[in-house]
Amino acid sequence: MGPEERDWLDMANNVLLKCHINLRLERISECDANVFVALYEAIIGEKVPDYVAAERQEDDIHNMQSVIDSLALDYLQISLSHITGENIVRGEKESVRNLLEIFDGLLDYLIDQQSDEEPQLKGFNGKTNAAYQSQNQDTGKMQCQPLTIQLRDRDGSLYLGTQRNKEAEQELHDMSEKLSRRLEELDLMLQRALSEIGEMCEPGEEDKQSHHSDSIMECFKVMSSSRHSRAHAHSLPPFPSHVQHTIQQDALTRDSYNASHNQQHHRNTQFMESIRKDELKQLVQQEQTDITTERLNVQKTELEYHQEVCRNAPSVHSSCTKSPCSRSSGAKLQHTARKERHSVKLKDNNLLPILLEEFQRVQLSPHTLSCMWKQQLQQIDQLSSSQNQNRQKESKLLKQLEEAQKRHGMLVQIIHKEKEHNRRLREFKERIQQQKSAQNKLREQRQQVARAKKYYSVYHVQLRARLMQAKTQEERKLKQIFEEGLELQKARLREQRAYSKELRQENYHKFKDEIEAMENYYRDQALQKMKRELRNKMEKEIGELQNVIIHNEENNYFRDLDVERLQKRVQMASFQYTTSCQQ
Repeated sequence: MGPEERDWLDMANNVLLKCHINLRLERISECDANVFVALYEAIIGEKVPDYVAAERQEDDIHNMQSVIDSLALDYLQISLSHITGENIVRGEKESVRNLLEIFDGLLDYLIDQQSDEEPQLKGFNGKTNAAYQSQNQDTGKMQCQPLTIQLRDRDGSLYLGTQRNKEAEQELHDMSEKLSRRLEELDLMLQRALSEIGEMCEPGEEDKQSHHSDSIMECFKVMSSSRHSRAHAHSLPPFPSHVQHTIQQDALTRDSYNASHNQQHHRNTQFMESIRKDELKQLVQQEQTDITTERLNVQKTELEYHQEVCRNAPSVHSSCTKSPCSRSSGAKLQHTARKERHSVKLKDNNLLPILLEEFQRVQLSPHTLSCMWKQQLQQIDQLSSSQNQNRQKESKLLKQLEEAQKRHGMLVQIIHKEKEHNRRLREFKERIQQQKSAQNKLREQRQQVARAKKYYSVYHVQLRARLMQAKTQEERKLKQIFEEGLELQKARLREQRAYSKELRQENYHKFKDEIEAMENYYRDQALQKMKRELRNKMEKEIGELQNVIIHNEENNYFRDLDVERLQKRVQMASFQYTTSCQQ
């Protein structure tokens, strides 16, 4: 084992020790999927999304890819495409080292952040203004700074992207403030309505209802104006104790009081916001677990209800034929009920129940009804996967609105009591009119019975034939409407899938183009660098050659001078020799 591998092994054991995981590694190849899953759960504090029990190698690859995707998308917000779950499971050293280094840097960052927050909390418990102000300055700087982790690998600094979490927490905080303001308004409205309901509860006609609604709207205006006036009164400074103070001194004291009060309020709100965020995170986790259990119970009850309806379908639809009068009255009641239900909104999972309510006179066979219920349940299963995500988001807001709805319900009950009183008066008058109409109908029925006995046999046979024909036609139409509704829902689901697929492809092409652009850029930079180095090298060699040539030329020149000097000496010597010989 080389020294480099020993360093990586020490780093892995150090991370496991900091995370309180009772495991020691002897080789770097022992860092498998189970080790990284345990590190993720210990550092992040959450379970791996889409975790699958590891029974095969494919399950380990799936779990590791889930860990890498969660780190890249939810926490680091950078691309980790160079690390894949398949390479980790196969034991590729480069991928294992990169992932270990990411976990080490993330753990160091969280430990540093926690150590920075501890002295701030101690300063707050001390209740000293200087320490409290410095704490707020430090927390403000921490919120303004980008969350970065200086990792030691070649990828550089990894940025912890918690901007989306901050935005979600800010939205929850704004929603809680709006709900608190709304609750205060509802309390004032309820008190005002209770004080005025004694004057308005006298028996009267329908005109009093509109007068009551007008008075409630006036209450809203009065309460809003009084609230603004109270807020303005609270914002004013206290009246000076001495009348002899000048206006300038009074203004200075007012400004200093407002400045100190605003600073204290700002510090308190910042600290309470940090506490409220932690509580909201815990509540959201508890609500998610409760929602999953409640959703399973609701699905079980829906299945039991559908099975019970399928079992009791023959007894419900095997009703005897009634007399013409009762049949006509039943048709009228169904017609009115159909009008009242005209404003019902059709959802994805209640197509068949609404159709059965709309067409109650249709007598369906048990086989047809069971087939339709099976198709409806299959459609619900297909659409439930896309609806579960929306339900999770909606349930968070619904639970926050429950308390406001309770307060609002008390006010609505008071209005309903007055409506009930007016309704009882109308019902009393209608009852008298119904008694008179019933007496007239009895008189008419006695006359009709005498005529009906004569034509009953022929009329019964013809009516039965028409009813059977109408039953088959209505059943066929209802089945056609139901199938068309299913086809429309399936077409919409296919369109949504195609749209999401196009978005993924577009994002992939953009990412690919960016990578190619970066490769071309770095390739051009490398070529330019090589050209510069080659040019400098050639210039250097040319300069050396020029220096050598100049040096050689200088040597030749001096040699020529020496030859000329020697020739002159030889000539002088020969001249002297000749002169000496002549003498």
